[in-house]
Amino acid sequence: METGAILIALIGVCGTLAATWLTQRSADRVKRRELEHAERQRRAEHEERSREAALEARRAGYVVLNTTARQYFTALRDRVHALRRGTWPEPGRDEVEECRTAYLESYAEAQMIVPDTLLEVARRTNAALSSAYGMLKTKQSGTAGEGEALDVIGARIDDARGPLHELREAMRRDLRVTGSAAPATRERA
Repeated sequence: METGAILIALIGVCGTLAATWLTQRSADRVKRRELEHAERQRRAEHEERSREAALEARRAGYVVLNTTARQYFTALRDRVHALRRGTWPEPGRDEVEECRTAYLESYAEAQMIVPDTLLEVARRTNAALSSAYGMLKTKQSGTAGEGEALDVIGARIDDARGPLHELREAMRRDLRVTGSAAPATRERA
C-alpha cells in the first residue's frame, strides 16, 4: 500500500505542477495578446496622428497657395486697370512683383505636398497666371506686339479665373471639405 500512496502523492504533485505550469502559460499568452493589442493600438494612433498632421500641412499649404494665387491674379488685374488710366506703380514698390514672388514660393511648396491630380490643376493655374504676367511685362517694357493691347492682356488675365476656380475646388475636394460646387454658386476670383 505504501507504493500506492506514493504513486497517488506523485500523481498529485505532478498534477499540481502541471496545473501551475498551464496556468502560467495561459497567463503568458494573455499577457502577450494584451501587449500585441496595445502595440497595434499604438501604431494605429500613430498612423492617425501622422495622417492628421499631413492633412493639416496640406490644408495650411492650400490656404497659402489659394491666397497668394488670388492676390497675384488681383494684382495683375489691378495693374491692367492702372495702365488703362495711365498710372504707374510707385517707385520701389511693385505690388505685382511682390504678389508674384509670394505666389511662386507657395506654388513651389505646393509642388512638394499636393497629390498628382491636384498638381496638374496647379500647373494649369500657374501657366495661366504666368502667361498673363508675361504679356503684362512685355506691355510695360514697351516691346509689346500688335496683339498685346491692354484689352487682350485683360482678357488673358480674366481667362486665369477659370483655373483659379478649378484649383480652389480641387484643393477643397482633396481636403474633403466639399464636392464640386455648382457653376451658379461659384464666387468670382
